[in-house]
Amino acid sequence: RERRNPVWKLRAGCAILPSNWLEKKNGMKNNSGFTLVELIAVIAILAVLLAAAAPRAAGLIQGARHSAAVSDARITAGAVQRYLYDVKEEGRLNVRTLHQLMGSQLDDPEGPLAEYLSGGLSDARVLSADVNLRTGWLEELVYENEDTQVKLTFAEDGTAVVEEITDK
Repeated sequence: RERRNPVWKLRAGCAILPSNWLEKKNGMKNNSGFTLVELIAVIAILAVLLAAAAPRAAGLIQGARHSAAVSDARITAGAVQRYLYDVKEEGRLNVRTLHQLMGSQLDDPEGPLAEYLSGGLSDARVLSADVNLRTGWLEELVYENEDTQVKLTFAEDGTAVVEEITDK
């Protein structure tokens, strides 16, 4: 039996192949694609890998948010301590001054900490601050941003210790 090579025909500028151009030498058609079962198996494997990776990614994102909140809380605590020092030097450190500090938005240009913070702390505020009115020393600060609350306490040497991180 003689095998013919496929004949190409040109019709109106298009190449037309004969209908048997996919046949192999043994007479079977060339099935070079994937079967439906193979595609479903690959999709299932990818779904399992994604299901395993998604919680880890969410945990990394939450950890980054906590780290950013702790960093912002430390920056805020430094600003509050400088504010308290200045107010004490002016002789205005009292309960009323501290009350103005509580709940103040940190991005408010008219707020008590405006000149002590350079910005970037939007949707953040000081929830509470425990201050020794006699010395003007900040003992505890609770900072809150849009999704995290951080409680810092301060040792006698001035180091801040993260006491609690809470998701809102």
